[in-house]
Amino acid sequence: MVGVGSPLRTDAKPTGAPQSHLEAGSMTIELAPVDLRAILSEARVRQLDLTRVPLLSKDQSLTSATAAMREARHGSALVCEAGQLIGIVTERDILRAVGGNLPMSTPVCDIMTSRPKTLGLDDSLFDAVQWMDRGGYRRLPVVDGDGCAAGIVDLRTVVNFLVEQMPSIVYNQASRRVLTVRDCEGA
Repeated sequence: MVGVGSPLRTDAKPTGAPQSHLEAGSMTIELAPVDLRAILSEARVRQLDLTRVPLLSKDQSLTSATAAMREARHGSALVCEAGQLIGIVTERDILRAVGGNLPMSTPVCDIMTSRPKTLGLDDSLFDAVQWMDRGGYRRLPVVDGDGCAAGIVDLRTVVNFLVEQMPSIVYNQASRRVLTVRDCEGA
Protein backbone atom coordinates (compact mmCIF):
# COMPACT_ATOMS: atom_id res chain seq x y z
CA MET A 1 0.00 0.00 0.00
CA VAL A 2 1.18 3.50 -0.79
CA GLY A 3 -0.77 5.08 2.03
CA VAL A 4 -3.78 4.51 4.25
CA GLY A 5 -6.94 4.73 2.17
CA SER A 6 -5.00 5.07 -1.09
CA PRO A 7 -6.33 3.04 -4.03
CA LEU A 8 -2.91 2.98 -5.73
CA ARG A 9 -0.91 -0.16 -4.89
CA THR A 10 2.30 -1.65 -6.22
CA ASP A 11 3.61 -5.18 -5.92
CA ALA A 12 6.20 -5.48 -3.19
CA LYS A 13 9.62 -5.45 -4.81
CA PRO A 14 13.11 -4.95 -3.47
CA THR A 15 14.14 -1.33 -3.21
CA GLY A 16 15.35 0.03 -6.53
CA ALA A 17 13.65 -2.64 -8.67
CA PRO A 18 11.58 -1.31 -11.57
CA GLN A 19 7.80 -1.55 -11.22
CA SER A 20 6.13 -3.96 -13.62
CA HIS A 21 2.57 -2.81 -13.05
CA LEU A 22 0.31 -0.56 -11.04
CA GLU A 23 -3.12 -1.41 -9.71
CA ALA A 24 -5.74 1.32 -9.51
CA GLY A 25 -9.03 0.02 -8.21
CA SER A 26 -9.91 -2.94 -10.42
CA MET A 27 -7.68 -1.77 -13.27
CA THR A 28 -4.12 -3.07 -13.75
CA ILE A 29 -1.69 -1.08 -15.85
CA GLU A 30 1.30 -2.94 -17.26
CA LEU A 31 4.47 -0.85 -17.34
CA ALA A 32 7.46 -1.70 -19.46
CA PRO A 33 10.73 -1.20 -17.63
CA VAL A 34 12.12 2.20 -18.57
CA ASP A 35 15.67 3.34 -18.09
CA LEU A 36 15.16 7.09 -18.23
CA ARG A 37 18.85 7.78 -17.73
CA ALA A 38 19.69 5.61 -20.76
CA ILE A 39 17.09 7.40 -22.91
CA LEU A 40 18.44 10.80 -21.87
CA SER A 41 22.07 9.75 -22.29
CA GLU A 42 21.62 8.19 -25.72
CA ALA A 43 19.47 10.96 -27.23
CA ARG A 44 21.32 13.81 -28.91
CA VAL A 45 20.17 17.40 -29.10
CA ARG A 46 20.06 17.10 -32.91
CA GLN A 47 17.25 14.52 -32.51
CA LEU A 48 14.99 17.04 -30.77
CA ASP A 49 12.43 19.23 -32.44
CA LEU A 50 14.24 22.40 -31.41
CA THR A 51 12.16 25.45 -30.62
CA ARG A 52 12.65 28.16 -33.22
CA VAL A 53 12.86 31.63 -31.73
CA PRO A 54 13.46 35.08 -33.21
CA LEU A 55 17.02 36.02 -34.11
CA LEU A 56 17.84 39.62 -33.27
CA SER A 57 20.78 41.91 -33.88
CA LYS A 58 22.37 43.51 -30.83
CA ASP A 59 21.19 46.97 -31.88
CA GLN A 60 17.49 46.13 -32.11
CA SER A 61 15.30 47.92 -29.59
CA LEU A 62 13.32 46.35 -26.78
CA THR A 63 10.21 47.32 -28.74
CA SER A 64 11.26 45.25 -31.77
CA ALA A 65 12.44 42.38 -29.54
CA THR A 66 9.08 42.33 -27.75
CA ALA A 67 7.20 42.39 -31.06
CA ALA A 68 9.32 39.55 -32.49
CA MET A 69 8.85 37.43 -29.35
CA ARG A 70 5.10 38.09 -29.36
CA GLU A 71 4.84 37.13 -33.04
CA ALA A 72 6.82 33.91 -32.42
CA ARG A 73 4.75 33.25 -29.28
CA HIS A 74 7.89 32.52 -27.30
CA GLY A 75 9.41 34.18 -24.27
CA SER A 76 12.93 34.51 -25.62
CA ALA A 77 15.01 35.57 -28.61
CA LEU A 78 18.61 34.88 -29.56
CA VAL A 79 20.95 37.76 -30.30
CA CYS A 80 23.44 37.17 -33.12
CA GLU A 81 26.25 39.13 -34.72
CA ALA A 82 27.80 38.07 -38.04
CA GLY A 83 25.83 34.81 -37.73
CA GLN A 84 27.30 33.96 -34.32
CA LEU A 85 25.27 33.70 -31.12
CA ILE A 86 26.31 36.46 -28.71
CA GLY A 87 23.39 36.52 -26.27
CA ILE A 88 19.86 35.68 -25.28
CA VAL A 89 17.08 38.01 -24.20
CA THR A 90 14.03 36.75 -22.33
CA GLU A 91 10.72 38.16 -21.19
CA ARG A 92 12.23 38.43 -17.70
CA ASP A 93 15.03 40.63 -19.04
CA ILE A 94 12.48 42.90 -20.70
CA LEU A 95 10.34 43.06 -17.56
CA ARG A 96 13.40 44.01 -15.49
CA ALA A 97 14.25 46.73 -18.02
CA VAL A 98 10.73 48.14 -18.01
CA GLY A 99 10.61 47.93 -14.20
CA GLY A 100 13.93 49.78 -14.09
CA ASN A 101 12.43 52.55 -16.24
CA LEU A 102 14.64 51.89 -19.26
CA PRO A 103 13.12 53.29 -22.45
CA MET A 104 11.76 50.76 -24.96
CA SER A 105 14.24 52.21 -27.45
CA THR A 106 17.08 50.62 -25.43
CA PRO A 107 19.10 48.15 -27.57
CA VAL A 108 18.81 44.50 -26.55
CA CYS A 109 22.59 44.28 -26.06
CA ASP A 110 22.13 46.44 -22.93
CA ILE A 111 19.87 43.88 -21.22
CA MET A 112 20.70 40.51 -22.82
CA THR A 113 22.62 37.71 -21.16
CA SER A 114 25.94 37.75 -23.00
CA ARG A 115 27.73 34.52 -23.82
CA PRO A 116 24.98 32.28 -22.45
CA LYS A 117 25.55 28.62 -21.67
CA THR A 118 24.91 26.76 -24.92
CA LEU A 119 24.42 23.22 -26.13
CA GLY A 120 25.88 21.69 -29.26
CA LEU A 121 23.91 19.49 -31.61
CA ASP A 122 25.89 16.43 -30.49
CA ASP A 123 25.40 17.00 -26.75
CA SER A 124 23.20 14.48 -24.98
CA LEU A 125 19.73 15.26 -23.71
CA PHE A 126 21.03 14.18 -20.30
CA ASP A 127 23.59 17.02 -20.47
CA ALA A 128 20.83 19.46 -21.44
CA VAL A 129 18.58 18.44 -18.55
CA GLN A 130 21.51 18.49 -16.13
CA TRP A 131 22.51 22.02 -17.19
CA MET A 132 18.91 23.21 -16.99
CA ASP A 133 18.64 21.81 -13.48
CA ARG A 134 22.02 22.98 -12.18
CA GLY A 135 21.88 26.43 -13.75
CA GLY A 136 18.19 27.07 -13.17
CA TYR A 137 17.73 27.59 -16.92
CA ARG A 138 14.32 27.26 -18.53
CA ARG A 139 15.87 27.54 -21.98
CA LEU A 140 19.27 26.75 -23.44
CA PRO A 141 20.40 28.01 -26.84
CA VAL A 142 21.71 25.39 -29.27
CA VAL A 143 24.54 26.22 -31.65
CA ASP A 144 25.93 24.28 -34.59
CA GLY A 145 29.63 23.53 -35.10
CA ASP A 146 30.21 27.05 -36.45
CA GLY A 147 28.59 28.78 -33.44
CA CYS A 148 25.46 29.72 -35.37
CA ALA A 149 22.13 29.57 -33.54
CA ALA A 150 20.16 26.39 -34.33
CA GLY A 151 17.29 26.90 -31.87
CA ILE A 152 16.50 26.44 -28.21
CA VAL A 153 15.99 23.46 -25.92
CA ASP A 154 13.31 24.32 -23.40
CA LEU A 155 11.27 22.30 -20.94
CA ARG A 156 8.50 21.72 -23.49
CA THR A 157 11.04 20.30 -25.96
CA VAL A 158 12.31 17.83 -23.36
CA VAL A 159 8.83 16.75 -22.25
CA ASN A 160 7.62 16.29 -25.84
CA PHE A 161 10.66 14.14 -26.62
CA LEU A 162 10.09 11.95 -23.57
CA VAL A 163 6.41 11.52 -24.42
CA GLU A 164 7.43 10.36 -27.91
CA GLN A 165 9.90 7.88 -26.40
CA MET A 166 7.51 6.45 -23.81
CA PRO A 167 3.97 6.79 -25.19
CA SER A 168 2.63 3.63 -23.57
CA ILE A 169 3.65 4.86 -20.15
CA VAL A 170 2.51 8.45 -20.59
CA TYR A 171 -0.78 7.80 -22.38
CA ASN A 172 -1.84 4.71 -20.40
CA GLN A 173 -1.77 6.16 -16.92
CA ALA A 174 -4.92 5.81 -14.89
CA SER A 175 -7.08 8.90 -14.87
CA ARG A 176 -7.21 11.13 -11.83
CA ARG A 177 -10.82 9.99 -11.30
CA VAL A 178 -9.67 6.37 -10.92
CA LEU A 179 -6.84 7.32 -8.57
CA THR A 180 -8.94 9.58 -6.33
CA VAL A 181 -10.35 8.21 -3.08
CA ARG A 182 -14.13 8.55 -3.17
CA ASP A 183 -15.10 6.84 0.08
CA CYS A 184 -13.14 7.29 3.27
CA GLU A 185 -11.85 4.07 4.76
CA GLY A 186 -10.53 3.18 8.14
CA ALA A 187 -11.28 4.27 11.66
